[in-house]
Amino acid sequence: MLSKQLLDVIACTKCKGDLDYDKKRNILVCSKCRLKYKVLKDIPDMMLEDAEKF
Repeated sequence: MLSKQLLDVIACTKCKGDLDYDKKRNILVCSKCRLKYKVLKDIPDMMLEDAEKF
């Protein structure tokens, strides 16, 4: 689970916008870019190449 402090400062790699944390699927979601970023062992994978479109 990601800390509140990290969630307050982390932003989308592409648009620098806010991200929503889906605890159930353990992903970060950018609604603006329609990208989802995986969280592996409590470390977000923010590489744009690894992000998945939805």
